[in-house]
Amino acid sequence: MESTARRCVHWGITLVIAGGFVLVLLPHLIGLLAASAGPSAAIGVGLVDIVMTLVRWALIPMGTTLIGAAIVIRALAPSLERPSATLISEP
Repeated sequence: MESTARRCVHWGITLVIAGGFVLVLLPHLIGLLAASAGPSAAIGVGLVDIVMTLVRWALIPMGTTLIGAAIVIRALAPSLERPSATLISEP
């Protein structure tokens, strides 16, 4: 269980950081893309903007959810472990 919680925390932190970068940098990148593509590529830039907005909305909440899941896994891990079976010898 320890490795599962650790992986959840690592992925959660990675997604939160990536989401922060996307949140800050994406509007500037979409603006540069629109300026360099020109008015003839407005539909394509619009589609890229819609897809990246969905990604931007998903990264940070998914990362925080994974961090919360890791906390729950760590809290419940001791109660989910099976007790070691002891052999009872019959006389």
